[in-house]
Amino acid sequence: MQLNGSHFGAFILILLQSLRLVQAENFVEATGLTQCSDSSEVTVNNFNAVFTPKNKSISIVFDGYSAVAGEVLIDVDLLVYGYKALTQTFNPCSLDLTVFCPMQAIELQIPTISQTLGSDVVSQIPSIAYSMPDIDAVVRLKLKYKSGGTQITCLETRIRNGKSVYQPGVSWTLAIITGLGLITSTVVSLLGHSNTATHLAFRSLAFLGFIQTQAMVGMSSVKLPPFVQSWTQNMQWSLGIVQSDSLQTVATWFQRATGGTPSTVMTSSSTVAVVLQKRSALHRRAAEKGSQILLRGIERVGIRDSIELTNIFMTGYLFYYFITALVVTCVGLILLARTVLAKKPTLLPKLDRAIGVTADWRPILRNTFFRLACIGYPQMCILCLWELTRRDSAAEIVLAITMWLVTTAVLAFAAFKVFQRAIRSKQQHNTPAYTLYSDPATLNQWGFLYIYYRAPVYYFLVPTLVYTIVKGMVIAFAQPSPVAQSIILLVLELAMMLATAIIKPFMSKGANVTAIAITVLNSLNAIFLLVWSDVFNQPDLMTGILGVIFFLVNAIFTLVLLIYLLVGMVYAIFLKKPDTKYKPLGDDRDSFRWSRTGTTTELSSLEKIARGEEDTEGHPHPAPVVTAPPSDEDLSMAARRPYNDVVDPSLPLFPPSYDHTRRSS
Repeated sequence: MQLNGSHFGAFILILLQSLRLVQAENFVEATGLTQCSDSSEVTVNNFNAVFTPKNKSISIVFDGYSAVAGEVLIDVDLLVYGYKALTQTFNPCSLDLTVFCPMQAIELQIPTISQTLGSDVVSQIPSIAYSMPDIDAVVRLKLKYKSGGTQITCLETRIRNGKSVYQPGVSWTLAIITGLGLITSTVVSLLGHSNTATHLAFRSLAFLGFIQTQAMVGMSSVKLPPFVQSWTQNMQWSLGIVQSDSLQTVATWFQRATGGTPSTVMTSSSTVAVVLQKRSALHRRAAEKGSQILLRGIERVGIRDSIELTNIFMTGYLFYYFITALVVTCVGLILLARTVLAKKPTLLPKLDRAIGVTADWRPILRNTFFRLACIGYPQMCILCLWELTRRDSAAEIVLAITMWLVTTAVLAFAAFKVFQRAIRSKQQHNTPAYTLYSDPATLNQWGFLYIYYRAPVYYFLVPTLVYTIVKGMVIAFAQPSPVAQSIILLVLELAMMLATAIIKPFMSKGANVTAIAITVLNSLNAIFLLVWSDVFNQPDLMTGILGVIFFLVNAIFTLVLLIYLLVGMVYAIFLKKPDTKYKPLGDDRDSFRWSRTGTTTELSSLEKIARGEEDTEGHPHPAPVVTAPPSDEDLSMAARRPYNDVVDPSLPLFPPSYDHTRRSS
């Protein structure tokens, strides 16, 4: 590719700054010049360049300072996915800009200028430059003295074309399907299909967990390729980073009311250039003066969703409470509907049985909060701990500390209660499964932590919680150190992968295969992060290729998990007996249902006859022949449990509870 110096120089300077395009026409833009060398002879406050092929015009804005005096030349390298596609040297005097010919040690201010390129120049730009989403193209400018050729400084900018894989529609779709999976598991559990509900809840939470891990990759402080930035941005809703003008207004008001100073990056977009990635440390200059703000990590994902830097924590905090209020409202409606349906037991006989075991609304709400704390814990670990380094206001620091301590204490207390009951069960019955799966109080209150694990491996809930805490701390506290952050994350992901693959803690073979595949991919993503941190000083071509591989692998696996979840939802909704699609669980949990505990099957028959139920073959139970009186343990269990079937906590948001009012009857 050959371009004359004048036209090519103008085109490159065009490709150096931000674009604001509201029409669906092709364009190429560049935003911000960042240093790619240790020298600082040229500093940039604001730079913007846009090329529109329709009218063959380039518009340029430049504001900065130069400590260089004399005649200079500029070497221009065009890197596409790390591959050096073009190298050109040109003289800035050919652009007819007096501030560059010769350069002087003064403020360099170029007002908005426009220039029309010739057809010969425009025709050499491939059409893929306008259509490839998140194109990974970088223009690198090396400034050197005309006499002697000594390099002065190096600046680079990333080219964009407005096409991106980050689409709000994708985020909404993922969020809605995840929510539908959780709700469907709740309804199916109420209808009595406990095995289906357990598997569907696992699929929903596995899908949500994988989305959250991808969002964490986007929050890491390493220099991410454009494909990776945009793809992971689709997942940020799972960690509370959502675009909402209402949340922004409330967060800004709260910060001002508590003595904080809100940032004005979004409101100063006309005078401030935002650069979303940089190799060296984070730098800022005052926005009022017209400056360039260089962002990465959590701040980068916040700005991409149009969230002010000082509002990122409060946005996630308020979003969590919004979801909590929404879920509590849904629970209230279900409780209200239950009251109405309970007065008409013949309306939905199958549902009447489930309604009967959910009579006490207080444990239902309490356990709902427990489950919400478990689902939102990764979000709270990252944002609350990160706020301690931001210190947006004193009140926000208090909120962050309180929220993290409360959620951590709640989950730690739940884990303690599970271990307490499991140890006692093992001492009395030689297996932890007896109490964990036969006691409805334990199952209802704490089952959300261990129901998806094999009964003997209930303890795996502790490594899972520790993994979440450590990962949140690393992402929150290691933002200034991308290399250290990526190394610790790699060690953490490898440890989790080995533990999952060796122990195989989940309830079924399919669940273990899914979990192991997720941990393997998380480890692969951690390796990508380590490479992108430049610890190996790899060529740019390798960085670009890995960015494409990351997008393809994670997008395909996300689609596989999505289909996996949708298939489970189809089974649950359209099959009359969805439990037949799942094999009985391989642990001992089913052996501890009331009808199989001890030797008093006659007592079980009496219980069914008293309720007017039929046996599994559809025939009424005959009058039992009592051969021995029930033991004290059996009687205490019968008093504790109103029904023969175990109460299943597989519904992750709306837990059941046994009816205290029916125990005496």
